[in-house]
Amino acid sequence: MIKFFRKIRYDLMKQNKTSKYFKYAIGEIILVVIGILIALQINNWNEDRKLEHSKHKLMLALKNELVSNKNELDNYQLGIHKSNSKFNKVLLYSVGDYYIPNDSLKYYLSEMIYGRTLLILNSVQEEAINSGKFEMLSDSLKQNLSILKDYTNSRNTISDRSANMFNLDNDNESVNLMARLYMLPVIPDEFLNHPLIPTHPEFLLSDIELSALVKDPETYLTLNKIYLIYAADEVWIKYGLLRRTNETIALIDRELK
Repeated sequence: MIKFFRKIRYDLMKQNKTSKYFKYAIGEIILVVIGILIALQINNWNEDRKLEHSKHKLMLALKNELVSNKNELDNYQLGIHKSNSKFNKVLLYSVGDYYIPNDSLKYYLSEMIYGRTLLILNSVQEEAINSGKFEMLSDSLKQNLSILKDYTNSRNTISDRSANMFNLDNDNESVNLMARLYMLPVIPDEFLNHPLIPTHPEFLLSDIELSALVKDPETYLTLNKIYLIYAADEVWIKYGLLRRTNETIALIDRELK
């Protein structure tokens, strides 16, 4: 092709057709420029396609991570709601507004402390932030993910307060009370690695003694303090983390269409 154009230029110069030669040269330059622009456009199109593919892949990975978190949050929220419902009934019983049979009272007490740890995944988002891929996402999705991260950090503060609740007194009053009220969660048989430890004889109470201890004003204050933290955690999960997670999943679905 280059030889062909070169031959045309040579023939025009040989025939002293200078004006035609310049017109042809200008036309050739224009063709070259158009070719370069087309090549650049194709290259840009390929780069955009690669970028869109990477973005699509990242959004799918984020969605899978969020769906896993949603399932974890659903299970956690259901479990803590059941525990808090029993906690609420025991507190109502403590103030005399609710009647609970002795066997049910012992069962409620053993189910009030929700021992499950909430595991929230964020490795995909953190990797995207560290690698710079996070900037590929739309502004609305980046904002949603950032707010969701803030919600998670705020919830961790509540969790830390809950963990520290039993270390507030120097003489282990809270732990002592929990032992006397049989508040240690019952471990399912399939998760037992060692024999269950029985309640110390000193902490064994008759039905009358147990009822009196639950209705004691000091017991009520301690239990209510613990309950408020668990209730706050339930609200934060349901109306904070879970709601935001569902909204973010829905936003990703809309952008993937």
